[in-house]
Amino acid sequence: MPQTARSRMGRRPHPQDFDAREHLLDVAVALFAERGIANTTVAQIAAASGVTSAMVHYWFQTREKLLDALVEERLVAAFGAIWDPVDPEHDDPLALTQGIVKRMFDVTETMPWLPSLWLREIVNEGGLLRERAFAHIPVQKLAAFGQSIARGCASGQLNPRLEPLLLFNSVLALVMLPQATARIWQRLNPRTSFDRATLERHVFALLTQGISATAAAKATGTAASTVRRAKRQPS
Repeated sequence: MPQTARSRMGRRPHPQDFDAREHLLDVAVALFAERGIANTTVAQIAAASGVTSAMVHYWFQTREKLLDALVEERLVAAFGAIWDPVDPEHDDPLALTQGIVKRMFDVTETMPWLPSLWLREIVNEGGLLRERAFAHIPVQKLAAFGQSIARGCASGQLNPRLEPLLLFNSVLALVMLPQATARIWQRLNPRTSFDRATLERHVFALLTQGISATAAAKATGTAASTVRRAKRQPS
């Protein structure tokens, strides 16, 4: 092996090398979310990154390795941010659900491409990230979450008509689908708001009170009574 090649392979990468690779991956992810993986070429990734196609191949060798990097360095991080803090054995089931929702919004705020990518390439039949992503889903924590919801339903803390194993699917759809389809709905109704505060308030209201005005009024009255009792108590 030539000395130059051996030295290049054995040296510690310069920090700028990491920046270039991260930039390429960021651009690729954004394009995949916008156009779909099948409709995005290496040449398009290179052009949007301001480099040559050879540079993309230098860092990722093949398209398959680029997709592996996307999952392992982006999606796995998202899954961890949402699920790592979960403790289904000890967390209150309602607080547990609310915590997952909040962290989902935290993740989509830092990864705005995620909802569209989720819809195009994971949920969609034939999505090119589906099997890769499924291999990293924390199945045990997901099952434990369902068991926690089931306990809450059995104890009367949660609505007994809930289907515990479907609740996470509902949460996922409530958080991700509006963000993934925001452009479509804003074209139909430009006044529709898809900012985080609006979406988060809407999702929490649906999960905790549903669409019943009676339930919402009861919850509001209970909260007001709690505040009044707290104010009457001597400090």
